[in-house]
Parts: sequence; C-alpha cells; structure tokens
Amino acid sequence: QVMFHRFYAKRSLYKFDARHLAAGSLFLAGKVEECPRKVRDVLNVFQHLEQKRAGATNFAVLDIYSQRYTTLKERLIRAEREILKELGFVLYTEHPHKFILNYCKLLTLERDTPRLAQQAWNFINDSQRTNVCIKFAPEVICCAAIWMAARVLQLVLPPKWWELFDAAKEDMDAVCEQVLALYSRPKA
Repeated sequence: QVMFHRFYAKRSLYKFDARHLAAGSLFLAGKVEECPRKVRDVLNVFQHLEQKRAGATNFAVLDIYSQRYTTLKERLIRAEREILKELGFVLYTEHPHKFILNYCKLLTLERDTPRLAQQAWNFINDSQRTNVCIKFAPEVICCAAIWMAARVLQLVLPPKWWELFDAAKEDMDAVCEQVLALYSRPKA
C-alpha cells in the first residue's frame, strides 16, 4: 500500500487505473519483501474481489490460456514498470509495525504488552488505507497507534512518553485524526 500511495502522490488517479496499479503494487511488494507471488495468484485474487464486488456467489478462477488472462497479465507488468519508473526504483520502506513490540515493552507492564501491541498493530494496518504512510515517519505512526490503542484499552502511559521515540504530539494527532476519519467513511 505504501508503493501505491507513493505512486499516486506523484501521478494522477485519472491517468492510471487504480485496480491495475493496486495489483502491480501488490505484485512488486511481494518481490521487495522477499515473498514473491505468482502473477496468476495476484490476478486471481483481484478477479475474486471483482466478482465479489459484482455480487457473485460462485467464483471462477482465471484460465491462464485465455485472452483475458493475457491482457490482465500485460496490464499488471505494465503497472509494475510504471511504479518502478515513477518511484525511481527506490522501493525500500520502513514499516511502523517493526517498532510496536519494543515500544510497547518499554511503556507498559508485561501483562499489558500483548493487548496493547495487538490493538496498535490493528490501528497501523488501518492507517495503511490512508496516506499517512507517506506523510509521517514510521516511528510517529507507531506512536500514534500506541496512543489510540492505550485509549481504547484504557491503559495509562507515562507523561510525554512519545518524546522517548522522537515523535511530535502534533504529528501524532494528525495521524490519529486521519485514521479515525477512516472509520467514519462509508464502506466501499
């Protein structure tokens, strides 16, 4: 999702089909994170989502010998190439998830760490649906997620704890605002 957001921060949604770029981003992210997926697997997932959105109850797998498969495969490869070109082949991203456990262990009692970490993880996952991943450092996103999680779980954290992780309260508030706004959007 970070690649997807980075791409659309530079290019227009009107010029590039979001569905093809989402598939291209997923395909490319699998390679970058060293868990590559086959083209047909990525295309079948997107085919399934498309069928589900259309209200289908029986889901058909793409025939790899069909013209439709060939066309979708070409679009996927073209989208991957566009993303690589637009991002200048700079694909590494530091994810906020990697900080959660260490931050939570430093901030809470051992018995509260798993609950806090899981709730913060959920908020970070949701934050990926917004553009905070390209606006703020991963440490800030992690701190915002921990802060929201602590409020939900009614856990008390030390005063100004975020300063320990070089996060500004204003940035955390902005992240929280965008994530919470996500919950008030109608479901797509």
